[in-house]
Amino acid sequence: MPIPFEPTRSYVYRAARYELLPRIAEIARNYGEEPFLLREISKRVLEETYTSDQLEIRVKKAKSDVTQKMRNIFGFYIPFLAENLKVFENLGGGMFKNISIEEELAEADAVATDIESNDPGIIYAYSFPFIRKNDGRVPIKVGLTTTGDTEARVTQQCKQTCCFEYPTVLKTWEVRRVAAVENAIHSTLEARGSKR
Repeated sequence: MPIPFEPTRSYVYRAARYELLPRIAEIARNYGEEPFLLREISKRVLEETYTSDQLEIRVKKAKSDVTQKMRNIFGFYIPFLAENLKVFENLGGGMFKNISIEEELAEADAVATDIESNDPGIIYAYSFPFIRKNDGRVPIKVGLTTTGDTEARVTQQCKQTCCFEYPTVLKTWEVRRVAAVENAIHSTLEARGSKR
């Protein structure tokens, strides 16, 4: 189900991340290992998806009276998310290239957490004020940190994934085997059909 259009920055973020980037990535596969101008593909996808009037709507910046066109906000978020979510490699000058499967596997190996380790740490759960609901059911992110600083970890994570607003940490738990506990939580959520 498409995200309903609304002239807000949070809409641009969600649409860029969950709807437009997957379409752009599909088109970019045709380039293989060859560099391409991301803005050319983005422009085509935006014009196929939105009317000129929608793209020309001006939206206020947070804590400012300055406004920007929706087109320009998409122009910021698409390459920002593409690079930070590791969809494409940024070569500079607007040029990007697909990340090879070998590079993706190496990246996944580098960040994998060993659930057999006995490292102590903190399990945390957070959500965003914008999407919290009154009925008690809230989409949350469950994660871990071994540094002892939950706020720093959540801040780092949000910088890497380009959050549209700063999250609220709902709860933290200090545990002995942090990776195993986090894995157990995710497995339980998945078994109950609550993991997405």
